[in-house]
Amino acid sequence: MKKPSDQQITALQRSLSMPTDIEITGYLGTGARAHVFKANMGGNNVIVKVYREEAIQKYHHKYGVDIAEFEYQRNQSLFSLESIKKHIAQPFRVYPSSNKYTHCMIQEYISGRTLKDLIIELGHLPREVLEAGYRIVRQAEENGVHDLDISSKNVMIVDQRDELIPKLYDFNLMPQCQHAPNPFLWLAIKLGIRARSYRDYRNLKKWEKRGRDAR
Repeated sequence: MKKPSDQQITALQRSLSMPTDIEITGYLGTGARAHVFKANMGGNNVIVKVYREEAIQKYHHKYGVDIAEFEYQRNQSLFSLESIKKHIAQPFRVYPSSNKYTHCMIQEYISGRTLKDLIIELGHLPREVLEAGYRIVRQAEENGVHDLDISSKNVMIVDQRDELIPKLYDFNLMPQCQHAPNPFLWLAIKLGIRARSYRDYRNLKKWEKRGRDAR
Protein backbone atom coordinates (compact mmCIF):
# COMPACT_ATOMS: atom_id res chain seq x y z
CA MET A 1 0.00 0.00 0.00
CA LYS A 2 1.45 3.35 -1.08
CA LYS A 3 2.35 5.65 1.78
CA PRO A 4 0.45 8.96 1.80
CA SER A 5 2.37 12.18 1.23
CA ASP A 6 3.37 14.35 4.18
CA GLN A 7 0.60 16.77 3.25
CA GLN A 8 -1.98 13.96 3.21
CA ILE A 9 -0.78 12.65 6.57
CA THR A 10 -1.00 16.13 8.10
CA ALA A 11 -4.52 16.60 6.72
CA LEU A 12 -5.60 13.19 8.00
CA GLN A 13 -4.17 13.85 11.45
CA ARG A 14 -5.93 17.21 11.67
CA SER A 15 -9.22 15.55 10.77
CA LEU A 16 -9.05 13.15 13.73
CA SER A 17 -11.50 13.66 16.56
CA MET A 18 -10.18 11.94 19.70
CA PRO A 19 -10.94 12.04 23.44
CA THR A 20 -8.83 14.50 25.43
CA ASP A 21 -6.78 11.71 27.05
CA ILE A 22 -5.44 10.53 23.70
CA GLU A 23 -2.63 12.57 22.14
CA ILE A 24 -1.50 11.66 18.62
CA THR A 25 2.31 11.71 18.50
CA GLY A 26 3.15 10.40 15.04
CA TYR A 27 2.22 8.45 11.94
CA LEU A 28 3.38 4.82 11.77
CA GLY A 29 2.09 3.60 8.42
CA THR A 30 -0.80 2.36 6.36
CA GLY A 31 -2.31 -0.94 5.36
CA ALA A 32 -5.13 -2.19 3.19
CA ARG A 33 -7.79 -1.33 5.77
CA ALA A 34 -6.39 1.32 8.10
CA HIS A 35 -3.98 4.15 8.76
CA VAL A 36 -1.98 3.67 11.97
CA PHE A 37 -0.95 6.48 14.29
CA LYS A 38 1.18 6.37 17.41
CA ALA A 39 -0.38 8.05 20.43
CA ASN A 40 -0.12 8.61 24.16
CA MET A 41 -3.03 7.54 26.36
CA GLY A 42 -2.70 8.19 30.06
CA GLY A 43 1.07 7.78 29.91
CA ASN A 44 0.90 4.61 27.82
CA ASN A 45 2.17 4.31 24.26
CA VAL A 46 -0.66 3.07 22.07
CA ILE A 47 -1.61 2.91 18.42
CA VAL A 48 -4.74 4.31 16.85
CA LYS A 49 -6.07 2.36 13.88
CA VAL A 50 -8.10 4.72 11.72
CA TYR A 51 -10.07 2.71 9.21
CA ARG A 52 -10.18 3.56 5.53
CA GLU A 53 -13.58 4.60 4.23
CA GLU A 54 -13.57 1.89 1.55
CA ALA A 55 -12.88 -0.77 4.20
CA ILE A 56 -15.61 0.62 6.44
CA GLN A 57 -18.15 0.46 3.62
CA LYS A 58 -17.07 -3.01 2.48
CA TYR A 59 -17.40 -4.53 5.94
CA HIS A 60 -20.74 -2.79 6.48
CA HIS A 61 -22.37 -3.67 3.17
CA LYS A 62 -20.72 -7.02 2.35
CA TYR A 63 -20.31 -8.50 5.82
CA GLY A 64 -22.86 -6.59 7.89
CA VAL A 65 -20.40 -5.59 10.63
CA ASP A 66 -18.67 -2.48 11.92
CA ILE A 67 -14.99 -3.09 11.10
CA ALA A 68 -13.74 -1.46 14.32
CA GLU A 69 -16.03 -3.52 16.55
CA PHE A 70 -15.28 -6.65 14.51
CA GLU A 71 -11.52 -6.27 14.97
CA TYR A 72 -11.82 -5.32 18.62
CA GLN A 73 -13.93 -8.39 19.43
CA ARG A 74 -11.49 -10.76 17.69
CA ASN A 75 -8.55 -9.08 19.41
CA GLN A 76 -10.24 -9.23 22.82
CA SER A 77 -11.28 -12.88 22.45
CA LEU A 78 -7.63 -13.89 21.92
CA PHE A 79 -6.18 -11.52 24.52
CA SER A 80 -8.51 -13.09 27.10
CA LEU A 81 -6.83 -16.50 26.65
CA GLU A 82 -4.17 -16.72 29.36
CA SER A 83 -2.16 -19.37 27.49
CA ILE A 84 -1.39 -16.99 24.60
CA LYS A 85 -2.04 -13.58 26.16
CA LYS A 86 1.59 -12.49 25.91
CA HIS A 87 1.44 -13.06 22.15
CA ILE A 88 -1.55 -10.76 21.58
CA ALA A 89 -1.51 -6.96 21.47
CA GLN A 90 -3.77 -5.57 24.19
CA PRO A 91 -6.95 -3.92 22.89
CA PHE A 92 -7.96 -0.82 24.88
CA ARG A 93 -10.96 0.84 23.27
CA VAL A 94 -13.07 0.90 20.15
CA TYR A 95 -14.95 3.81 18.62
CA PRO A 96 -17.53 2.50 16.14
CA SER A 97 -19.05 4.54 13.34
CA SER A 98 -21.95 5.55 15.59
CA ASN A 99 -19.58 7.23 18.07
CA LYS A 100 -18.82 10.95 18.10
CA TYR A 101 -15.09 10.24 17.85
CA THR A 102 -13.14 9.11 14.78
CA HIS A 103 -13.97 5.55 13.69
CA CYS A 104 -10.99 3.69 15.13
CA MET A 105 -9.55 1.17 17.58
CA ILE A 106 -6.98 1.85 20.31
CA GLN A 107 -4.43 -0.91 20.84
CA GLU A 108 -1.13 -1.57 22.59
CA TYR A 109 1.94 -0.19 20.82
CA ILE A 110 4.44 -2.96 20.07
CA SER A 111 8.10 -2.09 19.73
CA GLY A 112 10.05 -4.71 17.82
CA ARG A 113 10.74 -6.04 14.36
CA THR A 114 8.69 -8.09 11.97
CA LEU A 115 9.11 -11.85 11.76
CA LYS A 116 10.26 -11.36 8.17
CA ASP A 117 13.07 -9.03 9.29
CA LEU A 118 14.06 -11.37 12.13
CA ILE A 119 14.51 -14.30 9.74
CA ILE A 120 16.58 -12.17 7.36
CA GLU A 121 18.76 -10.91 10.23
CA LEU A 122 19.37 -14.32 11.84
CA GLY A 123 19.43 -16.37 8.66
CA HIS A 124 16.95 -18.87 10.09
CA LEU A 125 13.64 -19.19 11.93
CA PRO A 126 14.18 -19.74 15.68
CA ARG A 127 12.41 -22.88 16.88
CA GLU A 128 10.91 -21.08 19.88
CA VAL A 129 9.17 -18.65 17.53
CA LEU A 130 7.75 -21.41 15.34
CA GLU A 131 6.53 -23.36 18.37
CA ALA A 132 4.85 -20.22 19.71
CA GLY A 133 3.19 -19.73 16.32
CA TYR A 134 1.68 -23.21 16.42
CA ARG A 135 0.57 -22.69 20.01
CA ILE A 136 -1.20 -19.45 19.08
CA VAL A 137 -2.98 -20.99 16.09
CA ARG A 138 -4.09 -24.10 18.00
CA GLN A 139 -5.48 -22.06 20.89
CA ALA A 140 -7.26 -19.71 18.50
CA GLU A 141 -8.68 -22.66 16.57
CA GLU A 142 -9.95 -24.30 19.76
CA ASN A 143 -11.73 -21.06 20.63
CA GLY A 144 -13.32 -20.53 17.23
CA VAL A 145 -11.03 -17.77 15.94
CA HIS A 146 -9.69 -18.42 12.44
CA ASP A 147 -7.75 -16.62 9.68
CA LEU A 148 -5.36 -14.68 11.91
CA ASP A 149 -3.51 -13.04 9.02
CA ILE A 150 -0.10 -14.16 10.31
CA SER A 151 2.10 -13.61 7.30
CA SER A 152 5.74 -13.03 8.27
CA LYS A 153 5.46 -9.29 7.66
CA ASN A 154 2.35 -9.10 9.84
CA VAL A 155 3.81 -10.53 13.05
CA MET A 156 5.98 -8.49 15.41
CA ILE A 157 8.85 -10.05 17.38
CA VAL A 158 9.58 -8.66 20.82
CA ASP A 159 12.91 -9.53 22.46
CA GLN A 160 12.05 -9.80 26.15
CA ARG A 161 14.65 -11.03 28.62
CA ASP A 162 16.39 -13.09 25.91
CA GLU A 163 13.07 -14.60 24.80
CA LEU A 164 11.80 -13.97 21.28
CA ILE A 165 8.06 -13.43 21.57
CA PRO A 166 5.89 -13.27 18.44
CA LYS A 167 3.00 -10.84 18.91
CA LEU A 168 -0.12 -10.47 16.79
CA TYR A 169 -1.76 -7.10 16.26
CA ASP A 170 -3.86 -7.37 13.09
CA PHE A 171 -7.28 -8.94 13.58
CA ASN A 172 -9.48 -7.40 10.89
CA LEU A 173 -9.22 -10.12 8.23
CA MET A 174 -12.67 -11.63 7.60
CA PRO A 175 -12.51 -15.43 8.09
CA GLN A 176 -13.45 -17.49 5.05
CA CYS A 177 -15.51 -19.79 7.25
CA GLN A 178 -17.80 -16.81 7.92
CA HIS A 179 -17.81 -15.36 4.41
CA ALA A 180 -16.33 -17.69 1.80
CA PRO A 181 -15.33 -15.95 -1.46
CA ASN A 182 -17.13 -18.57 -3.57
CA PRO A 183 -19.74 -21.35 -3.08
CA PHE A 184 -17.25 -24.15 -3.71
CA LEU A 185 -15.04 -23.04 -0.84
CA TRP A 186 -18.08 -22.55 1.38
CA LEU A 187 -19.17 -26.13 0.68
CA ALA A 188 -15.66 -27.49 1.28
CA ILE A 189 -15.53 -25.77 4.67
CA LYS A 190 -19.06 -26.86 5.57
CA LEU A 191 -18.30 -30.50 4.71
CA GLY A 192 -15.00 -30.41 6.58
CA ILE A 193 -12.95 -30.96 3.43
CA ARG A 194 -11.10 -27.73 4.15
CA ALA A 195 -10.24 -26.89 7.76
CA ARG A 196 -11.47 -23.58 9.14
CA SER A 197 -7.92 -22.67 10.17
CA TYR A 198 -6.37 -23.89 6.91
CA ARG A 199 -4.88 -20.49 6.06
CA ASP A 200 -3.31 -20.15 9.51
CA TYR A 201 -1.48 -23.48 9.27
CA ARG A 202 -0.49 -22.64 5.69
CA ASN A 203 1.11 -19.43 6.95
CA LEU A 204 3.05 -21.39 9.56
CA LYS A 205 4.41 -23.61 6.78
CA LYS A 206 5.43 -20.43 4.97
CA TRP A 207 7.29 -19.32 8.11
CA GLU A 208 9.23 -22.58 8.00
CA LYS A 209 9.98 -22.25 4.30
CA ARG A 210 11.16 -18.66 4.70
CA GLY A 211 13.44 -19.83 7.51
CA ARG A 212 14.93 -22.59 5.34
CA ASP A 213 15.36 -20.28 2.35
CA ALA A 214 17.24 -17.75 4.49
CA ARG A 215 20.07 -20.19 5.26
